[in-house]
Amino acid sequence: MIILCSDYVGFEIIKYLIDSNEHISYLVLDSSDRNNFNSKIINYYKKQFPDNQIYFEDVLNDKKFLLDIEKQQIELGILAWWPHILKGKIFNITKRGWLNFHPSFLPFNRGRNPNFWCLVDETVSGVSLHFIDENVDTGDIVAQKKFTTTWEDTGKSVYEKSRDLIVELFKEIFPKLKNNQLDPIKQKKDIGVYHKASELDQISEIKLEENYKARDLLNILRARMFPPYPSTFFYDDGKKYSIKITIKEEQQ
Repeated sequence: MIILCSDYVGFEIIKYLIDSNEHISYLVLDSSDRNNFNSKIINYYKKQFPDNQIYFEDVLNDKKFLLDIEKQQIELGILAWWPHILKGKIFNITKRGWLNFHPSFLPFNRGRNPNFWCLVDETVSGVSLHFIDENVDTGDIVAQKKFTTTWEDTGKSVYEKSRDLIVELFKEIFPKLKNNQLDPIKQKKDIGVYHKASELDQISEIKLEENYKARDLLNILRARMFPPYPSTFFYDDGKKYSIKITIKEEQQ
């Protein structure tokens, strides 16, 4: 198999597959190295495959690299927390396609920042493993799990729940996935929503003269709580102010 991975999830998936004695033909990392997991991934991978070369995302457009993969006739590709959209020849280079890790209960919250939008839109929270297609997060679903949220949840806590649950889900279904014993299901086209990255900043500015329902405003404020990333903000008298909130349930 070929794996494109990053961050905590990428490390946990590499660790699980190596501990399970699975053969990984190619490993591709994201050079931005979110949360500094690349060195951990490399060290664990090299324990099992000391002679294998490790690549970075720019190689996905390299003709020689793609030709080498084609010759290998790779069965399955895995996108474990991969932050880039696959384009070009790499898209169709594996026999069974590419399994993607998406931190939402598809078809809800396709696209970017699902940990924010599931709170703001009050949609179901969960994670999905799905095969990619030509569009964004619309491919056939292999497995899903939901989780509950409360008023105490923030964008950060939802992200962490999604991250941990999707690793758990992959470990649970991988033996059947490996043996091609799962039947992916088509996503429903008449429900769900897609969000662009640009929408996050737009909704995060609180307009002082605008009317908000209290429920909607509280959802926006808590959904953007994800230190060290920016929180919601507002402008007044030419000055910018950030907003930080904590919601705690009172014991009665």
